Amino acid sequence: MAYTAREEIPWGCSLYDELPKVGSPAENFIDMFDSNDVLLCALGMATINACINQGDFESADIMKEIKISKADVVGMIGDFAPMVEDIKAKAKELYIFEKEKIEGTYPTEKIPSLLPKCDIVMISATTLLNRTFDSIIQHAKTDRIYMLGPSTPICPKALPEVKVFGATLVNENALKTVYHGGGTRNLYRERTGKKVNFVSEN
Repeated sequence: MAYTAREEIPWGCSLYDELPKVGSPAENFIDMFDSNDVLLCALGMATINACINQGDFESADIMKEIKISKADVVGMIGDFAPMVEDIKAKAKELYIFEKEKIEGTYPTEKIPSLLPKCDIVMISATTLLNRTFDSIIQHAKTDRIYMLGPSTPICPKALPEVKVFGATLVNENALKTVYHGGGTRNLYRERTGKKVNFVSEN
């Protein structure tokens, strides 16, 4: 799975002159991750995740792994709205950084000055897709770093900074959900996808 920035996809009836062929090797799709085209990049990320997010992972919500106290300042890269009120109730302070103008969030330009103050950093896996992960993570001064979202690759060797990975695994019936235009929440509702956690030993 991978997030697709629909708002950045050009409008039109046919986006590409040539489409990937059925039966193409996975390597062809993995190479698309390096593309500046948001849709091709998402296809590449989804293929990478399909290849590496394999195994007997714990089926759980990442919030169960994040131990937040009233002494903690939490930095959230990306507005994970369903978690916000719960985190606010537990933490000393919550900084939410968003590139879009959303009430109650800080612009990403504030990351260099505010992220170093955070005891816990929750970062969206979409930062891998938009190529901002490296520039953001350099401002983190904590080892309590959590990556979450459906695009999360469970790959501690490639992302040694991340302590806990909160990803989404899908089963063979997920394609039916996608065919009908379903997104992440539909996968959970129809039980064709589930949230899993992986705690890194790095």
